[in-house]
Amino acid sequence: MSYPLLHTLFCFLLLLPFSTVAQTNGTVDVGASITAGDNSSTPWLSASQDFAFGFKKLQDNNLFLLSIWYYKIPDRTIVWYANEGVPVSAGSKVGITAGKGLVLSDPQGRELWSSTPIRNLVAHGFMNDTGNFELVDGGSVNVWESFKDPTDTLLPTQIMESRGVLFSRQSEKNFSRGRFQLRLLGDGNLVLNTRDLDTNFAYDAYYWSDTYDGVNVTNRGYQVIFNETGYIFVLKRSNQRVVLGPTTVLPSGDNYYRATLDFDGVLTLYYHPKTENANPKTWTALWFEPDNICVGIIASQGRGACGFNSICTIDDYKRPNCSCPERFSLLDPNDKYGDCKSSFTPSCEEDDHKSSNGDLYDLSVLIDTDWPLSDSAQLKPYSEEMCRNACLQDCFCAVAILRVLANFRVVPPTSVLVPTKTVPYRAVPDQNGACDVLCRSVLVPCPPGPFDTSRQEADAGDFLPFYSLF
Repeated sequence: MSYPLLHTLFCFLLLLPFSTVAQTNGTVDVGASITAGDNSSTPWLSASQDFAFGFKKLQDNNLFLLSIWYYKIPDRTIVWYANEGVPVSAGSKVGITAGKGLVLSDPQGRELWSSTPIRNLVAHGFMNDTGNFELVDGGSVNVWESFKDPTDTLLPTQIMESRGVLFSRQSEKNFSRGRFQLRLLGDGNLVLNTRDLDTNFAYDAYYWSDTYDGVNVTNRGYQVIFNETGYIFVLKRSNQRVVLGPTTVLPSGDNYYRATLDFDGVLTLYYHPKTENANPKTWTALWFEPDNICVGIIASQGRGACGFNSICTIDDYKRPNCSCPERFSLLDPNDKYGDCKSSFTPSCEEDDHKSSNGDLYDLSVLIDTDWPLSDSAQLKPYSEEMCRNACLQDCFCAVAILRVLANFRVVPPTSVLVPTKTVPYRAVPDQNGACDVLCRSVLVPCPPGPFDTSRQEADAGDFLPFYSLF
């Protein structure tokens, strides 16, 4: 009576270690699957357990994102996601098939996303310790990998080829494709740009790597390489390296690294200690571009770092803060980076019904603020009072910007007048003490929106032409 029991125990003790190894060596068999919201359905881990592939629960507990994330650190940062960042409900499933590779389906079994097209039949999947999920054929050749289909993040050992692209998220918690792109263009330049969400039209770049050569094709960039030691560079066809990040980094053996195009449009290289008792216990920025995105995005089309009619200021961490001017409010209260709408509607018809006491509108003053590339008129020389009156008497004027100039040298601060704003600047008089006063009026809408110039340290000789203010 006791022998069958001993035999059962013996088999169990032998099989347990082999089962554990199968779950932690990174290899995933064809036919394996994970179900969102099923606690018995565990993610597929890399051998080191640094990375996990599976369904990550979002803030809304009923929604899950098929993704890859850092498994060992407390916040379990997501570095890749499927289905263009669109989450799925509990009961959705991802599995590996021989013909399509990874297949994501909803609770009713309808296919939502797959890793097709793939070249050959898949033999197995593999969660690599680099964070790359790979589909491998019978000849041990990768037929698909997440590194070749990036989302908003690059990891060490990852390479972006020519015409590759990263998309930012729409917000910190919304993983759908956002307004910002990182692209390695065919001409060799690595650029950051905004885009139109509906058409995907790319607006003007607000950062570029200067790795373009219009004459010598071999001197153009063709790969962005994030090497295993934490350095990022553009590799030219001549094998010259143009380093993008810092010249020194912390030891990669002690730290995790990632380069992410954040939802606010800033490309940032982060590090995070691997050990729990190290400091800091969070992601820390080592390098980022641009240095000031508020003034970096100066374009005649599309939004800036903030929405239309929103004022952009840079905080102590070089991140944009967006705020609506007085008597304006967010069009979408849940999107603080979005457009601002007026609480009143200016109308030329109202000018016909002005009271004998004066204007129906007044001007609010915003210090160290500018609204570039939206001028309808430039009036010079003009005093502040003349500038104010000119705007109030023009029913199409939304903003009056006052600048005091001397030898084209402008030093913050100065002042601005608006039914929305006024820009102040302190003039640096020339030897004769003479100053010019320029008044600019702006029509609505006013893309790409105003920015705060109080952090701007460029002298006027550089400042004026760069921002195309005049």
